[in-house]
Amino acid sequence: MPAAGQWYSLPGPEMDVAVASRVRLSRNLMGYLFPPLAPKAEEEQVRDELVKAFEALGPEFRVIPLDSLPPVERRILLERNLISQAFSAAPNRTLVVSGDEKLSAMINEEDHLRLVCIHSGLALGEAYRQADQVDGLLEGSVHYAASMEWGFLATSLSSAGTGLRASVMLHLPALVMEGNVGWALKMVGQMGLAIKGHWGDGDNSLGDMYQISNPVSLGLNEKEIVETVQSTAVSLMDYERKARAEMLKSRRVELEDAIFRAYGQLSQCRLISSKEAIELLAKVRLGVSLGVLSSPGLETVTALMILSQKSHIQKMLDTAGDETDNKLVDYTRAKLLRRALEEGNV
Repeated sequence: MPAAGQWYSLPGPEMDVAVASRVRLSRNLMGYLFPPLAPKAEEEQVRDELVKAFEALGPEFRVIPLDSLPPVERRILLERNLISQAFSAAPNRTLVVSGDEKLSAMINEEDHLRLVCIHSGLALGEAYRQADQVDGLLEGSVHYAASMEWGFLATSLSSAGTGLRASVMLHLPALVMEGNVGWALKMVGQMGLAIKGHWGDGDNSLGDMYQISNPVSLGLNEKEIVETVQSTAVSLMDYERKARAEMLKSRRVELEDAIFRAYGQLSQCRLISSKEAIELLAKVRLGVSLGVLSSPGLETVTALMILSQKSHIQKMLDTAGDETDNKLVDYTRAKLLRRALEEGNV
């Protein structure tokens, strides 16, 4: 269960509020039916063309045919957001991923190619630059479906045009505690963007984690999309920081109590569910960001949120998956969290 060297174990800019920045480029190949209308023979041809193009880029990319994976390993990819639920369940699907998991590509999902780049913290420009560089190299080997009028063609109109979806995941506990997250949702909507809970929906997001993104890519250029999402993220981050500072002034004892209770529960627990772990880790994350706690590092908290999910624990136990006793999973998760907090890393 690797952590060292993966994007989620690395520090990034503005990590006190910004957890991760992500860009996704949707592309289709010329001369083939788009998913889900493409017959199996065409899906295989598309897969072969794209795999060959990625292999020409060098050895950093690993090709993973999903049909070759047991269910638990598919679910791990899902928990790491490397694949979608629909992609996981469909036959004849292939994932391409770099060693650090910053770059990944789903082949034959809603579009022939969904190229993703993710970085820790607020690094949307760098994530786009890296994805665009790989996209340009791939375009030297394959022919994308595009038109002068519509730009890149896609299965969904929302993915046409630039084909770019930019998003930033933010940790907004102070806005939630003060009851202002509804206002934040409205503000983001007025900017023409979408906001949703990373684990959950609306104002009920697990761990107070929210993701803002552009809902459409048609009619805008890449620079406009990245700048709009980035500037909106910065505005939300400023509001969150001001709310945190105000809470430290007016509710410091209550805030510190919640943080130290969360740390104490994680460092002493013997059984803990994935949901409870994320909620408590989010409070520890807030404590580290405010300087109330000196450890673990923010990148360690991010890694634990990912690696303590159910399928990751089942893989640690080397079990078949669905038959694993839930208490054993909760016990092993608790052991992982205790050790990580004691050692300061995963």
